[in-house]
Amino acid sequence: MADVPDIESTSEREIVDLRGLGPFVSLGRYHYLVAHEPLPEQRHDTLLVLALPLRNGIDFVIDGSIVSAGPGQVLRIRPGVGYRTGTGTQPRGDLLWLILRSRGEAGQPLSRMIHELCQADRDVWPASPLSIDLLSRVLTSSTAEDWLTGVWRESLCTTAVIELVRGLSDGDGDTAEHPGLQRALRWFEDHFEEPVTAAQLVEVSGISGTRFNELFIESFGTSPKDYVLRAKVTRSERLLAGTSDSITEIAHRLGFSSSQYFASVFRRYLGVSPSQYRRREEAAG
Repeated sequence: MADVPDIESTSEREIVDLRGLGPFVSLGRYHYLVAHEPLPEQRHDTLLVLALPLRNGIDFVIDGSIVSAGPGQVLRIRPGVGYRTGTGTQPRGDLLWLILRSRGEAGQPLSRMIHELCQADRDVWPASPLSIDLLSRVLTSSTAEDWLTGVWRESLCTTAVIELVRGLSDGDGDTAEHPGLQRALRWFEDHFEEPVTAAQLVEVSGISGTRFNELFIESFGTSPKDYVLRAKVTRSERLLAGTSDSITEIAHRLGFSSSQYFASVFRRYLGVSPSQYRRREEAAG
């Protein structure tokens, strides 16, 4: 298959063309409200694909083997390897992906990091909240194509790659597979639009509170409370930009006790209020 990126955005997915910014090719995010047909077999000779589920897990068949990833993890697809989504439909949910060229300039730090990602001995490992936040910022940034925007995008994507490589080096890849953690994450996905607390996740996991927090931080690089809030803020970005729902409606839809609390959390993570974010998106669109 020719290594030509798909850069066409639709109502359910947005893609940023990163060609010309070092090794970066494209960055995308889909938001499927319903299941979709399976992704057909793909193969890229020179491209590295990194997929980061934001809500709900996803199964890929990579080189004939089923590989699963869930929120808080990154799934790596090496160049030259055939892949497709699992035997069933593509599940509803949210997923980020970053595509990079695997052949960079020899001796450069970024090229070395990409090489490490390609040669890693596992396909799935923890993704830090910072890496997800950085890539999400690029997606929700101005649509301007001036040189400064290009430098800014390349810088954020580079830092996200650094975070993902650090996660590969720091994590052993096993704790995220702990059945108690997986049980808690599945429960969170099923109750995403409710006021979820860390105590509820601990109870569902069947693990002691201290051990649950240790496993969670080791796997995802953040606390359960922070993980929940970040996931809800990420979802709220799309609702603010893609719907006419009021801020109060969005707050209640995502399980916040009030629009004031939602606005406070939103500003804490993104540096602007929900109304400011919506106005910025309307002006950019």
